[in-house]
Formats: sequence, structure tokens, C-alpha cells
Amino acid sequence: MTARRFYLDYALEVDTEFVLPAPVAHHALRVLRMSTGQNITLFNGDGFEYESKIVKAYRSEAAVFIEAKNKVDRESKLISRMGLGILKRKAMESALSRATELGVTEITPLTTSRSNVMHTRESHWKQVVQSSCEQCGRNQLPRVKKTSSLQEWLATTETPMRLVAHPGSKGRLKELTSKPAAISILVGPEGGLESEELKLALEYGFFSIDLGKRVLRAETVPAALISIIQFCWGDIS
Repeated sequence: MTARRFYLDYALEVDTEFVLPAPVAHHALRVLRMSTGQNITLFNGDGFEYESKIVKAYRSEAAVFIEAKNKVDRESKLISRMGLGILKRKAMESALSRATELGVTEITPLTTSRSNVMHTRESHWKQVVQSSCEQCGRNQLPRVKKTSSLQEWLATTETPMRLVAHPGSKGRLKELTSKPAAISILVGPEGGLESEELKLALEYGFFSIDLGKRVLRAETVPAALISIIQFCWGDIS
């Protein structure tokens, strides 16, 4: 059975024993019903997995001993930076989770004309990405950048290939013959981008593509688009 994985935001060392942070211990002991002697895998974003064992467990407190560390690389060689129009809570969580599982490198939440979310939740979004990494096996977390306006993000995007998904566009991915090392993708919020926003993206060098005959929900587009670019130029074969 595969050991449960937990992310910890601090340095980890082999042959050391330490007390797990309260939220992690609670999840391991109270939610997953783990106990003394069971193996867990820890990671902190440095590219290693730390094989550990629960050595003490009492109520919601747990101590673990790190037995070994292994260099495990599950990152795509394709650098993918996504600008994502802020979605409603559950849709945003779904979009972030799927993008993380599929190997996105960087995510920037964007405010757009049709964004109807009053408050950004960057710390929560980072937790969603963290949980997705625990589940999918990534040992490096995608960067969740500070919320930006659409124009600010477009102005700082420098990747050689830039794509924007927009229903009805004439562009097709099969028209692109180059093999990029890095791609920026723009995904609008519920209702999509306004025509002026799409025009602005095109002025900044984005290529507008259509993803097929069916109109996809906003939270589905990141998964569909990242899957396609990973198949074409990344690590999905």
C-alpha cells in the first residue's frame, strides 16, 4: 500500500524525530485513522520524498521519524504558466486541483470584467494546490502568484508561445509547428473574456484557439487545455 503523503513547509532531515504540526497530525490520526508504526511520506517542495514512520500517536498529536529521503522527479519539462480568471469558490478549487495534477508550473489568479468574486482567497488557493500535490505525487508545488489584473499579467508574460482559449476562435493548435519550452495560457472566468479583453490578449501576442464544438465550463477549460499542451509538448504520451 502506498504511504500517505503530507506537505510540510520547513526543512526536513533524515534520522530526525519531530512532532507533526497540529493540522497534519489531526488529519493523519483523526481523519485517516493512522496509528503508531505506520509509514508516511513527507515532502517540502525541495524535490525529495522523505520516508517516515509514526513513532508516537496520542489523540491529535503525533511524532514521526524520518528514515530516508529519495529524489523523485514527477515534474513536466514543459514550463506552463496559467493566468486564470477568478471563478466562484468550488469552480476555482476544481480548476486549481486539475491544473496541479496535470503539471502546471505557475498559476496567477486574474481579475477580469466578468469576475464576480469580491474577495481573493490566495492562502486558501495555495492550500488547495498543496492538497492536490499530496494526492497526485508532485514533490514541487506550482507557484500560486499574487492576484493580478488581466492587463498587468499580459504585460509581464514573456514565454515564446501564448495561448488563450475562446469559443468560436478560428485558431487550432495543429497550426503551431514550433516545440516550445514554455507556454503561457489564459483562461477566462464564468462567461468568458469580454471582446475587448480578448483583443488585448491578441495585442500582447496571444494566439486564440477553440477547444471544439462543445462549450466547456470555466473550471473544465484549464484541465482540457493543459492536457492538450502536455500531450503535444510535455509528459503526457
